[in-house]
Amino acid sequence: MKNQWLLSPARQLTEEEKSLVWQKPVTHIESDAERRICAEVYRNWTRGEMKITNILLEGDAGSGKTQLAKALSADFGLPYTKVTCFADMDKSDVLGSILPVLPEDENNTESVIYKYYPSEIVRAYENGWLLEIQEPTVIRDAAVLMSLNSALEPDGSINLPTRIVHRHPDFIAVITTNRGYNGCRPLNEALRDRVQHSEKMDLPSVEVMTKRAASKTGCTDEGLLLTFARVIVLLDQTAKANAIKGVAGMRSYFFWVDAALQGSETVDALYHKVIYKITTDPDEIVILEQALSKHGMLSELEEIWERRIKTNGEVYEVMEIHTEEAMETESSDTVPNDIPAVALQKSADSEGQSNHDAENAADTQSSHNGEGGDPIYHELQQTTSEKLEQQRREFRKHLNQQAREMVKGSPHEKVNLIVHRPEATLAHHREYHQIAYALMPVIRELVRKTVPLLEHEVSMEFAKSCVYGTKFHAEKLASLDFHYYSQKCPPDEDPSLAVALRIDESASMSAFGRLDAAKQAAVAVYEFCESCKIPMLIYGDTADRSSLERMSLYSYIDYENPALNDKYCLMAIQGHSNNRDGMALRILSEKLMKAPQKTKLLISISDGQPKAMPDYTGEAAIADMKGVLQEYSRKGVLFLAAAIGRDKETICDIYGQERFLDITDLRQLPARLVQVIAKYL
Repeated sequence: MKNQWLLSPARQLTEEEKSLVWQKPVTHIESDAERRICAEVYRNWTRGEMKITNILLEGDAGSGKTQLAKALSADFGLPYTKVTCFADMDKSDVLGSILPVLPEDENNTESVIYKYYPSEIVRAYENGWLLEIQEPTVIRDAAVLMSLNSALEPDGSINLPTRIVHRHPDFIAVITTNRGYNGCRPLNEALRDRVQHSEKMDLPSVEVMTKRAASKTGCTDEGLLLTFARVIVLLDQTAKANAIKGVAGMRSYFFWVDAALQGSETVDALYHKVIYKITTDPDEIVILEQALSKHGMLSELEEIWERRIKTNGEVYEVMEIHTEEAMETESSDTVPNDIPAVALQKSADSEGQSNHDAENAADTQSSHNGEGGDPIYHELQQTTSEKLEQQRREFRKHLNQQAREMVKGSPHEKVNLIVHRPEATLAHHREYHQIAYALMPVIRELVRKTVPLLEHEVSMEFAKSCVYGTKFHAEKLASLDFHYYSQKCPPDEDPSLAVALRIDESASMSAFGRLDAAKQAAVAVYEFCESCKIPMLIYGDTADRSSLERMSLYSYIDYENPALNDKYCLMAIQGHSNNRDGMALRILSEKLMKAPQKTKLLISISDGQPKAMPDYTGEAAIADMKGVLQEYSRKGVLFLAAAIGRDKETICDIYGQERFLDITDLRQLPARLVQVIAKYL
């Protein structure tokens, strides 16, 4: 491909620029993506507004993004340079900085000279180089990337402190970013829209992987290269399917092949070069091992190792250690490939965390040994259980008084209201674990992407008059205290979001699997919010259970007293009678208003329009709901209705199109709700 894709053959490069043009090594293997990008850019290079000058390469680590960007420099004959973004990057890193320069005469302290130092972005932009912008998604301040928007226009320009720089006709920007890694934020939509060509960088095909590894390492064993490549692909797919945040990429593949060539045992090198780079969590390693065993990869790796031993003529002494139990089962001929994972539970006196609930652990005293070494057991502390029950009664009483106070002055003031705190049974425990087991891969993946964003919340406040920082203030130069800089204040540690989930527990929810979907949604929201430390309310409601109980609220999770929450009681959600939606929304909105968080999100799961005795139905009920939505929307509460029943059009009309979430497939409900919550962070 040499000289085939030169964009400006007549251009004369300086000696410095010639040294910046990347030279392809002998080991470089052209990919389909490289040929595709070169053809697209070359074809449109002289087509005016259709010219392709902004390219996005998005994919996992080790997928060849930087290698491809460098290869484009060689293909196009353009000097290559790069800028690696970081979390605290600000506009001075994009545009350059004006800094004071000390005079050459050390004795002359009166005159201070200021000089503009252009950034690498400005140099490439002005001189027509190929610029790789690495990982712009890690930048905390979104305004930094916004400064590039006008620059990436075909006839764009950059306003510098000293002049205006116009875009060189040969300038090409290649943005390379990972896909949803820790600390990464979504790429700014305006910046993404200015990209004219994008590539989804995944692991290449097995054939391309083997060619690259053979070229990099000099390995000629095609069987080894092919098997190792298949293992890498399988581990990568398994990690993604189980929300394991590590990556099996080309770098791991190259070093694993190289280790095998140097005499390392294939399976042993697999752990140190690949698996331990993906994860060191024992449970996650078991998942990866099961996948390898199920597909027969471990046996293939062992056969490769034995074949290499025979080929090299080397003899290794193997020491076997047998236990008594192993000797007794020595006659067994077969060992199952798909070994099930075993969940281990720590003993009460072991270090680390315990899987027991805090309240159960508090009820039992530790045992001690007597003089003869026999353990001395103590009876359970009954007083602790009585205190806990007393706290529950007091909190339930508080919730009832609070709810009645919140509806005073509303049309629901005289409606008989009772707030319940459901209790969980052993059957609820088993049902919860069954639901959570199926949902945890999706929840863990979303938590993995969300938690880093919470750890790096952007703070727009600056602490001025600092002796060091990220911004230089020339107006402070006359000060004799040398406090010439400012820096951003640290962000808040807690997320600025509170969530309330309201579940319609009318009788119609029992049909068509809607109740099961509501339970799954409640589990998903709870596990996600708990992992991200987001305060939450999960309430259910129904109407007309009896003539003395016209409105029933079920408080499952309440952030006012987290110690009394029991997630297993979410399995007590069930269909009862009618629904008085406006009253439930008013109470939950009032509770959200008391939360200190800035963003307050209320999600309602319902399958029908409001209806309760004696006359809460039709236009009157709809008008009441719209009044509640309008009143608390003005106060800052964000509403979202997840419609899962036959009255979707009516629910959409009540909440409005912008607050409406149509769930046609109930299986999508848990993941959709968690994704929605993550967007508000």
